[in-house]
Amino acid sequence: MYNNYFLCSSIGVLMSSDKEEDPDVIPEDSSLLTLQIRKKALEKREETIIVDRACRQETLAYEMESHAIGKRPDNPTDQVEEGELLLTLNIFYPVIFQKHKDHKPYQTILVLGSQKLTELRDSISCVSDLQIGGEFSSQPDQAPEHISKDLYKSAFFYFEGIFYNDRRYPECRDLSRTVIEWSQSHDRGYGNLQSVKMEDYTFNDLSLKIGFPYLFCHQGNCEHIIIITDIRLIHHDDCLDKNLYPVLIKKHWLCTRKCFVCKMYTARWVTNEDSLAPEDPCFFCDVCFRMLHYDAEGNKLGDFLAYPYVDPGIFN
Repeated sequence: MYNNYFLCSSIGVLMSSDKEEDPDVIPEDSSLLTLQIRKKALEKREETIIVDRACRQETLAYEMESHAIGKRPDNPTDQVEEGELLLTLNIFYPVIFQKHKDHKPYQTILVLGSQKLTELRDSISCVSDLQIGGEFSSQPDQAPEHISKDLYKSAFFYFEGIFYNDRRYPECRDLSRTVIEWSQSHDRGYGNLQSVKMEDYTFNDLSLKIGFPYLFCHQGNCEHIIIITDIRLIHHDDCLDKNLYPVLIKKHWLCTRKCFVCKMYTARWVTNEDSLAPEDPCFFCDVCFRMLHYDAEGNKLGDFLAYPYVDPGIFN
């Protein structure tokens, strides 16, 4: 069982070589099985013009992280101070979606300990913030005035028995009040839950557990699990420009929903009770939607309800 292993007889073999080597070139005489497998995979990719999904995912993940590594600010006053805390957070898909319950986190974000919770709140991307309310079958060209994020700005984080509510705007509501009242009226054993303003607290003010599931809620009932995976001091290889934080370093790749007709373009409309569609609901790109449902003068053909559709794949 020891034939595949060897011992380092000298500490010198652990030192870097004086000869500059290209880290992307795999040595021909390498005995490492991982390098042999990687070499075969790279050779296979070179033989075909099709770039597989795993390759795209790997490239995207490392590319996003590389944009932040070693960044220095032009203005010295914007440099992150020595001894600053750096937190790594995984943001998961809304828990109401069964298909996402076993998925990896769709966003990994770096935040500084001195940053306010509102800065993390503003950096979290979710397709529910981009939804456009209303039915537009009679006037598909009518430009919507607002997206959901403009209309419903309330949100909260839940960390260790405290609800941190976003109250920066006059129209913001205390979304946690219903939960607190429910807990108190039924004596659920959660103790004395508190509600405070998110904008008054930084991450340095919180008591947090690594690996413990916390909660971010917005749009009334869109709930995301948040897990802190690492807390450490910042070092010189990290991004030192505090204006760039929070830093998005990884995100999950999603297949986009294609138009039912052309099977080529991303869906922009979804119809219900559509007499011209074989499915309910049915998804269309903008071109196919208009060609099928309206005449040359823009008059509606048939009976249907039409709603703007925002595909989650837009964050790819």
